[in-house]
Amino acid sequence: PAGRAVVAEVSGGGVAVADDEDESFAMEAWIETARCTSCNECTNLNGRLFAYDDNKQAYIADVHAGTFAQIVQAAERCPAGIIHPGEPVNPNEKDLDKWVKRAAAFN
Repeated sequence: PAGRAVVAEVSGGGVAVADDEDESFAMEAWIETARCTSCNECTNLNGRLFAYDDNKQAYIADVHAGTFAQIVQAAERCPAGIIHPGEPVNPNEKDLDKWVKRAAAFN
């Protein structure tokens, strides 16, 4: 229905809210940090994109420090299944259609 609010949890524990008619709304990549097992899969893939907090649990450190492909690959490798790629931040990234399709299973 038109005018419905869309709510999504985002990295850092915040919540993004937008009207479903707001085309600028995009779901950010996020990690269920509290469920992280500290396996190093994501941080080994890109230690600037993914980082550990003081509890050695992963979070998205800088979504611009890597590619959407890397976020999707990390989601696929994550044994806990806690990485949610969201939507790409760079609409010009190579092979984006392929990565968006692969990301769907994790969002």
